[in-house]
Amino acid sequence: MVSGESNSHRRLKELTLLWAYAHGYRCCAMEVHAPRSSYRVDVAGVRIDRNPGISTVAVFECKQSRNDLLRDNRRRDELRNRLAQLQERRRKLEALLSVHHPSVRMSDSLFLEWASFDFMALDHHGYRQTIRKIGQVQRQLLQNIKFDLVTHYQLGNLHYLVTPVAMIDPGEVPIGWGSLEVEPDGTVIETALPTRFNQTVTSDWVIRIGQALTAREVRSILASQELVVQAFKPLEGRCSQRLGAR
Repeated sequence: MVSGESNSHRRLKELTLLWAYAHGYRCCAMEVHAPRSSYRVDVAGVRIDRNPGISTVAVFECKQSRNDLLRDNRRRDELRNRLAQLQERRRKLEALLSVHHPSVRMSDSLFLEWASFDFMALDHHGYRQTIRKIGQVQRQLLQNIKFDLVTHYQLGNLHYLVTPVAMIDPGEVPIGWGSLEVEPDGTVIETALPTRFNQTVTSDWVIRIGQALTAREVRSILASQELVVQAFKPLEGRCSQRLGAR
């Protein structure tokens, strides 16, 4: 466990890792340092699709409580209502754009449920303006600027926010991020699809994931050896006493 980490946050990360693995991210780890930045993401995974040369990097940020996500703001209710209106407009626009512009569907996977859309590729003033306004309101509501920076630097192809179920409103999910909600029984539900971003070399992430896994294995082995040493110390003491008696 990371120093100072709560059990609930650890559980969110573990369930996220299992969800990622079940969804094709067969190379994944917790607490991974991102390439070309000082950020350490809660969970990162790489999925190699059947299309030759196509891979997907997903990064996951887990938040266990609203206090981890929101700042104290007297205008919160007003801003949340405004955000809900803008998000509803965005959903309607995306529904229309996906019908009239089928080319926005990304060919990043053979599986439709894994396919994503790039609506920002369209020169649609109304949609771009809506996205800009949503970002402005979210920046006033969300305390952790890491979301903006992760999106800006496009650390992965897909970004996910992971929270307990019903902790936040759908409209509070940062622009471009997907949302995973964790039920009390451990069931993970994808409640919002992420926007796909262009991403740098996948091998950089594979290396970082490998480093995170190696470090965790080494710590686990050292901890196990320490337990063995502690277990043998009383035996060594008793043996010394017996030899002294002889």
